[in-house]
Amino acid sequence: MTSLVNRHVVLVMRTGLQIRYDHVDTMFRLGLTIHLVTEDKSARDDPRYSTVRLIGAGLSTDAFADLVAVALRETGSDFAITFQETDIVAVGLANAAHGVAWSRPEADAIARDKTLQRRHMAAHGLPSPGFVEVGDRDVDPALIAPLGLPCIVKPSRGASSTHVELVGDPARIPEVLDGIAELAASGEGNFYDAMPEKWALVEEYLPGREVTCDGVVIDGRFHLGGVNTKQLPHPPWFEEDLYVLPHGDAAVEAEITAVMEDLARSLDIGVALLNAEFRQGADGGYRIVEFSTRISGGHVYRHVRDVHAVDLVELFLLAAFGEGPAATGLAEQRHPGRLATCIKFVYRDGVVEENWAGDARYSPSFREYYALAKRGETVRSAPHGFDICGLLSVWGPYDPENHPAGIHHIADEVLSQLHLDVRPLDQA
Repeated sequence: MTSLVNRHVVLVMRTGLQIRYDHVDTMFRLGLTIHLVTEDKSARDDPRYSTVRLIGAGLSTDAFADLVAVALRETGSDFAITFQETDIVAVGLANAAHGVAWSRPEADAIARDKTLQRRHMAAHGLPSPGFVEVGDRDVDPALIAPLGLPCIVKPSRGASSTHVELVGDPARIPEVLDGIAELAASGEGNFYDAMPEKWALVEEYLPGREVTCDGVVIDGRFHLGGVNTKQLPHPPWFEEDLYVLPHGDAAVEAEITAVMEDLARSLDIGVALLNAEFRQGADGGYRIVEFSTRISGGHVYRHVRDVHAVDLVELFLLAAFGEGPAATGLAEQRHPGRLATCIKFVYRDGVVEENWAGDARYSPSFREYYALAKRGETVRSAPHGFDICGLLSVWGPYDPENHPAGIHHIADEVLSQLHLDVRPLDQA
């Protein structure tokens, strides 16, 4: 196997480095020389990066792609990589311009826009919900009537369930669309760099369970990493909570893997990270809600590695450097589930007084805590905001007879041990 020591890559992460610490650490562990492109000034002091190029906010996709292409040429890097949803299009364009044979900027562009995703899935017979594309706050009721009520209203280029709402009253839809239009025009989160013709979706509501699938495509074949079950405890909004591995149902994993294989073929991708969100329809079958040519952030990547003994970042890098057979051999050694993990999303409303792991660090069940809100910051959960105060990661024994309730209990127990104090807004 070709050594990755001293091979050069450009890592593109305008934001989001904190919750991709493990992704970066794998690149460093493998011996890569990492050249970072980011908006995060604190990254200049991180010794894992050979060079750090700071960029300003608000770049257009084309200007950003040109900048990444320059970084590729000047550093002599083989290719660029990102783990950030909002950077995949620019990175795909830069890789293609750099002559990277496996780059598929068309697939990246489809993955970044949910209207393009819906059209693609309909054209290729992939299971997905019914939808209507929206480019105006006043939607013809006759267009959305076939979707039924309640229905989902969402931005076409959002992320992390920002501005996604379950709507039961059609009169509410224009107000939700106003919020999405404001988001698109603001440039917040690098979601939109220009207002597209269609900037939102009204979508069929799928009432069943929701799962997240992460895997890797090696030499055109999809390999499963893990299928996380999720809870969405705050309807009508879709703030995520309690990501759990393993899924525990081999038949569901097989169903979802088959769809992911079809998705990878339809996108003509040979080497890629691949993620998709699925929900169950009323018939019990799983349908793709959205997909992306990257893997999850937060603790998901580490948990896939812990539970299934599959390192998705390592497999992707091996395949990207032409070591497809070696990557495939490792992917095929996937464990069905050697322990259980859970990610607890911490939501609060108020002013943060304390937010760190504290005594939770001493629990054998504690894995990691990302304190995303700093002292003095104001955090708001839906419907007043979409802030995540922190992300807690725990692990424990896998007990199929008491799964996922057992690992949920562990997460709640460790959560109570965090040093977390948020002063209510009415006392601020």
